[in-house]
Amino acid sequence: MSDRSRAGRISMGVWRRLRRAWLRMRFPNAQWGRGCDIRLGLRLALAPRGRLRLGEEVVFERDATLECGGELSIGDRCIFGHHCTVAAKESIEIGHDCLIAEMVSIRDHDHAFDDFDVPIRDQGSTCAPVRIGNNVWLAARVVVVKGVTIGDGAIVGAGAVVTKDVPSGAIAVGVPARVVKMRPGAPPAQ
Repeated sequence: MSDRSRAGRISMGVWRRLRRAWLRMRFPNAQWGRGCDIRLGLRLALAPRGRLRLGEEVVFERDATLECGGELSIGDRCIFGHHCTVAAKESIEIGHDCLIAEMVSIRDHDHAFDDFDVPIRDQGSTCAPVRIGNNVWLAARVVVVKGVTIGDGAIVGAGAVVTKDVPSGAIAVGVPARVVKMRPGAPPAQ
């Protein structure tokens, strides 16, 4: 390894440590686990009452968006691809060892639209907690909507829209997502 590439790697490590230190100072309501790797372009909106907790060795690739008005908890060793959005108005919990591919959207809220005579933008929102278990893989461009629980070891295929619960060990695909198979060794679906 040349001295130049070694120096470049060292300076990138210093840059990442400086970025983490700046984020800790800027967002005191956030807990950043040891070894978190936050790449360039992170957009973080943390409300005064919002609480963000990242476990150890969490990775956010470039241009991720985190919006936290409530509770947002992400377990150890989760990896988020580029351009992911996680928006918690009330509560989102993501377990350990999850793989969240690029351009995934996870939200615990949606627009209210019950009154036809009032513009949708003026009707507020509806919220329900989102729970994602341990060792879950959400493939590229998956959308997870409010009120959904995805069980441990589940896989959701690319482009799926998860509108209802996915049991542990299930493989779900489509719009809306539906279970097409159980992973070998997975517990029976209830």
